Amino acid sequence: MMGAFAQLALALLAGTALATPVGTQRPGHHKRWGTCWGSNPQGCPFGDVGSHGAVVTEVGTCSAIGVEIMKQGGNAADAIIASALCVGVIGGFHSGLGGGGFMVIRYNKDDGTHGYEQIDFRETMPAAGNETMYTQYGTNQTKSTVGGLAVGVPGELRAWKLLHDRHGSLPWVKLFEPTISVARNGYPVNYDLAGFLAGRDWILDNEHWSKVFAPQGTLLKEGDTVYWHSIANTLERIAHDGPDIFYQNSDIADNIISAIQSTGGIMTHEDLASYQPIVREAASISYRGKRIYSTTAPSSGAIVLSTLKIFEGLQHAEQSHQAIQALVEANKFGYGQRATLGDPAFTTNVSSLEASYLTETVAGAARALISGNSTHPGTYYNPSNYAPASREGGTSHLAAVDSGGMAISLTTTINLIWGSRVMTADGIILNNEMDDFSSPGSVNAFGFAANPINFIQPGKRPQSSIASSLVEDENGRLVMATGSAGGSRIITATLQELYNHIDLGLNASECTSHARWHDQLSGITYFDWPDPDRPIPLAGYSNETVDFFKDLGYNVSYQSPYSTSTSHVIARLPSGEWLAATDPRKPAGRGQAY
Repeated sequence: MMGAFAQLALALLAGTALATPVGTQRPGHHKRWGTCWGSNPQGCPFGDVGSHGAVVTEVGTCSAIGVEIMKQGGNAADAIIASALCVGVIGGFHSGLGGGGFMVIRYNKDDGTHGYEQIDFRETMPAAGNETMYTQYGTNQTKSTVGGLAVGVPGELRAWKLLHDRHGSLPWVKLFEPTISVARNGYPVNYDLAGFLAGRDWILDNEHWSKVFAPQGTLLKEGDTVYWHSIANTLERIAHDGPDIFYQNSDIADNIISAIQSTGGIMTHEDLASYQPIVREAASISYRGKRIYSTTAPSSGAIVLSTLKIFEGLQHAEQSHQAIQALVEANKFGYGQRATLGDPAFTTNVSSLEASYLTETVAGAARALISGNSTHPGTYYNPSNYAPASREGGTSHLAAVDSGGMAISLTTTINLIWGSRVMTADGIILNNEMDDFSSPGSVNAFGFAANPINFIQPGKRPQSSIASSLVEDENGRLVMATGSAGGSRIITATLQELYNHIDLGLNASECTSHARWHDQLSGITYFDWPDPDRPIPLAGYSNETVDFFKDLGYNVSYQSPYSTSTSHVIARLPSGEWLAATDPRKPAGRGQAY
C-alpha cells in the first residue's frame, strides 16, 4: 500500500526536468519546488509562513506543539523544550532524554537589547574511563557503539531545566503535557521511523525495545501505531517531580545505571548525579554586514564561522563554479583548524586559539594560501594529519523564534541511530556518544591519525560537529536560525545554509532543498547527484560543475542527496514574516509558524 509520503511524491513529480547548480534560474533545485521560490513562497510542502513565531523540527507534529505552546503564552525557550521532548519520542532514533548537544540562544535583556549565550550539554565520559578502554578490544571492536560501555553521561534533561530556569515563562509541567499525550495515546510510524526499524531484528530480542516497537512480535511498519507507555510515564514523573529524579535518588536513576552496567558499562550513580550543563559565551563574526552567532568547542560552530571569515575576502562571481570552489577550499582550512579544538576544560588555550581563528589575521593567512586554479593534499590544510572526529548519525536539529525577539537554535543527539541500543526499563534510549572520542594508535578509514586532543579522560566531553547558528542583520534584527544533523557533514551543511541565505538570498525552503557538496579532508569532494525518484525529488550538481572540479585536480564523487546531512531553517522574508522550512530529506518534518 502506498505511504503518505509516496503519494506526496507523485503530486510533486509532475515533471522530471532538473535544474543545474550553475547558470540556471534557480540553481540546485528540482523544478517542482517552484512555488517555494523567491520572496513570496506559496504552498511549500515542508514550510509555513507566519508573522509572530516559528518552530522547525524533523517531525511536523513536534513543530506544531512548539507553536501551540507559543500561542498559549510561551516563548521560544518554552516552545523548543516542548518540541524537543516530542522529537525525543517520535524521532527517538535520533535524540531523546538519554542524549546531549548544544544550543545558541538570543535572549531579551532588561534594557531592551538582546544578548547571546550558548548551553553546552554534551555528554561526558564516566570517571572510570581511560584512553585504552576501547583499543583493548581490537580494531574491529563495537564496545564504543553498542552496549553500556558506549554510553556517556546524558545532558539533555538538565539542559532543558537550565534553559527553562534562565529564559522560560510557562510552568515546567505544561511543556511536557503534549508529548506525554502523544506517547501514551499513540502516534503513527512515519516514513523515517519505518526506515530505521526495518531490518533491526535486535529489537525483537529485548523486552523493553520490543514492547514499544514490536508489540506483536514483528517490527512495526509505516502506518502502524506506536504506544510508548514507559516513556510517557517517565515524562509524567519528570514533569511533576523535576529533572533531578532522572539523575539521582530514584528508581529512574537506578534503572539507568543498571541498564548500563548490565551491558558492560562503567557509569556510576556518582557520574550521573554530578552532570551539569555549561553556559558559555557564543562565538560570533561579522559577515557581509550581518552578524552570525554560533557554538564553540568542543562543538564546531566556530569552525563554520572561521570558514566564512576566510571565504568573505575571496574574489569570485556570485553563484559560479569559482564561488563553490572558493568555499570548498575555505572549508578545508576550517576542517584543519577543527583538529586543534577539544574540550576547553581539558586542553590548554583552546578558547584563545578558537578566538584567533575568527580574526582577520588568521583568516587572511589562510586566504592567501587558496588558489582558484588548484587544490592540495590534506596536510596542506591540516598539517597535524589528525582525524576529523565525530560521526553523529542519530541527531536532531530544532529552532524556534518568538514575537518578543528570543530565538534558539539547538542540536541534540544520541549519536548513531538508536544510540547504544540500550533502553532502560523506563523507556529511556541511551546514547553511544563515547564513540566520538579518539583512541591512541588508531588510524581511521581515511588514513588520519587519532587526535590526542580528543583522547578519553574522565569527565571529558568529546568533539562534536554541531554548529547551531543564529543571524542578525545590519540593524540588529534577527533574520535566520539554522543548523544541521548528520555527523561531520553538519559543518558543511550549516555552512551552505548560511551561504545560501546570506550570499545568494535564498529563502528558507530554497536553502533546505538545495543541492549540497561535502569535503572533510578525506581526499574526496562529494557532490549531490540528481535524485528525482525518491519520495521527495531533489536536484543535484551538473556534470559541468563536477568536471570543473576535476580539471582543477580534485578527486570528486557523486553522492545521493539522501546520504547527506539534514538542515532546518527559519528565515525572514522581505515582508518581515518568518518562513520556517524543514529539510525535504526528512519527509516527516515540517516547519510551523503563526
